[in-house]
Amino acid sequence: MDKLKIFKEERSFINRHLSVCMDAQRSKFEVDDRKIAGYPIVWNEKNDFSEIVIKGATLNSLNARGVEALKNPIVVLNQHRQAEILCRPSVLLEDDYGLYFEGEVIQGVRYADEALAQIRQGVLKQLSYGFDYIYDKVEYSSALDAYVLREIKLFEISTITFSSGDSAQLRGYKGMQATAVLNKYPGELLEDLNVLLSLSGAATSTPETDKGDLFDNFKKLF
Repeated sequence: MDKLKIFKEERSFINRHLSVCMDAQRSKFEVDDRKIAGYPIVWNEKNDFSEIVIKGATLNSLNARGVEALKNPIVVLNQHRQAEILCRPSVLLEDDYGLYFEGEVIQGVRYADEALAQIRQGVLKQLSYGFDYIYDKVEYSSALDAYVLREIKLFEISTITFSSGDSAQLRGYKGMQATAVLNKYPGELLEDLNVLLSLSGAATSTPETDKGDLFDNFKKLF
């Protein structure tokens, strides 16, 4: 089967894909008082899913939803949770190294203060981003044995607890994406949702089942 066809089939089951730099050091995440800055995307870095994002891939997103955007701007989230906005970037640009952002974490909000404390203590030390593929802007390079992403639709940047070790486990795309999506929600909420699935007849597992099985259960409703 054509590699690009396989690529799309493996990824089309979900919208708003999540990706993380393989190496926290290369992502260069920094904090100074309430200011956070770093590189959620590093150009030409081959990730666990044999993808390489190249310079220029986010320019259309930055033009449409960058720092000055009035509608659906790109924001910085805590753990990809849309209800936990840490800041709007004051700087968001492409340089020769990667996609760079700066922003000041909002004050007077409990989750933001807690996230900032975790960042300062090195608990939150990775950067991730939420995006959609633009499939006609994906190419397969046999020389690199990688899929080259010439453009992506960027929605958000997130601080996350993923370590480079977790990222390097080479798990399947579906399983890792499912886990990343479900990690946005507290365990108690997932248990409640699984109870609802059980009542609907969609669930085939108990509330204590692992998140991969929960994700498969949730998919049955759609």
